[in-house]
Amino acid sequence: MLYQTVIGLSAAVNRRQATALAETLKELIPTPYRGMPDGRSQTEMPVMELEGEDFSALLEIPAYGVLLPVCNGWESSNVQKYPHRFAGSMYDSSLVIGGSDNQGQLACLEVVSIGDRLTVTDLRGEQYLYTVAWVEKTEDVSAEHLCDTEYDLTLFVRNTYGFEYTLVRCNLQ
Repeated sequence: MLYQTVIGLSAAVNRRQATALAETLKELIPTPYRGMPDGRSQTEMPVMELEGEDFSALLEIPAYGVLLPVCNGWESSNVQKYPHRFAGSMYDSSLVIGGSDNQGQLACLEVVSIGDRLTVTDLRGEQYLYTVAWVEKTEDVSAEHLCDTEYDLTLFVRNTYGFEYTLVRCNLQ
């Protein structure tokens, strides 16, 4: 019971920090405009450092009240705080973002439905609109499986009490 209480308190602190940073990023990002992959050779996403972390995007899933900052590089030890860019870029339709299934982060991935919409906005205000196309439960989180080129965006979380992952595959609208 004590372990669950400590985990719950930690998740609550992480949720408050993520919400505050997301709101700060939202204020600092210029007015969003619709982005589309355009074959550019430079796919590096701009990065902003806040409170010692490098962030590259805002992830929003309006139907579930999710607005989260996305850290630029993959750090599995820090994924409990914020979602992280695992690989790819929104500019070439290869973005993969991993996070935690804690409440206040990406717990909604357990209940999203095909057809749900979400946005990813970079730090210049370039906003990409996605629709959930496929939801999958799997133990295969190899880079090859996560970076499936059939989809423009993949979100994933490890289920807290198991070895299974939820993958949400999305296509651009």
